[in-house]
This record gives sequence, C-alpha cells and structure tokens, in this order.
Amino acid sequence: MPTAAKLFAALFMALTGAATVWLVRAGEPGLRTTIIAFSVTVPVAAFMGWRECGSRAGRGYGSAMLAGIRAMIYMVIGALVVLAILQMFKLAWSRHYDAPTEAVVDIVALALGFGASLMQVPAATALVAGALVTGIMAEWASRRWR
Repeated sequence: MPTAAKLFAALFMALTGAATVWLVRAGEPGLRTTIIAFSVTVPVAAFMGWRECGSRAGRGYGSAMLAGIRAMIYMVIGALVVLAILQMFKLAWSRHYDAPTEAVVDIVALALGFGASLMQVPAATALVAGALVTGIMAEWASRRWR
C-alpha cells in the first residue's frame, strides 16, 4: 500500500544512490559507465527505500534511522551485484572466460572490486548521511500524513 513515508524513503534513498555514484565516478572518466551506474543504482535505491525504510516508518526516529541504514546496506549490495552481473556479461561477450562457471564465480570478485571504491571517505559519508536523512524524512512523513 503506498504511503507518504514510502514515497519519501524511495525519493531520498534514490538521491543518496545518485549522490554516491556521482562522488565515486567524479574522478573517473567514462560517461557511458556513469550512465549505466546511475541507471542501475537509482532504481535499486528507490526500491530499497520504499521496501525497507518506508515500510518501517512510524516507530520512532531511532528505529527509522536504523531502517535507513538497513535500506542503504541492501541498496549497496543490490546495486553492486547488478553492476557485477552486467560487467560479467560484457566480459563474457568479449570471450574473457573459458567456462560458464568461471563467469558466475567472477561476479563476486567484480562486486567486491566495485565495492572497494565505496570505501573512500566522501562516498561512505554520503551513504551513511543519506541513509540517516532517509530514515528521518520517512518518519517525518509518516507522522505528518497519517
């Protein structure tokens, strides 16, 4: 059931995902990879905000901030897995792998490689701050529009 809290959580988590992609990709050239990262991360972030954070609003601000952190963790894992699968298909089309199992196993290594760039201070700060703001705004919307 759509609620204002779910809408706010989806919107603010999508903004968090977009800001994180922008911070990670700011120093790297390659417009095509940035567009792909945006097109994967923003919908995954909006879905996780709607599903994980928005549905837990209405239980207090502390619980809402924890829900925002949980949604952020799920967003990061989901976006990294989708990006790794896309990269695996790109490498598979260029005949990088000798066997299909090698390609599937490489998804984990690719996701961890992409995740290493999230350990930079600006990206990690944006993720945590965005998650907390998402939780607070979802709780505020839940209290404002019951």
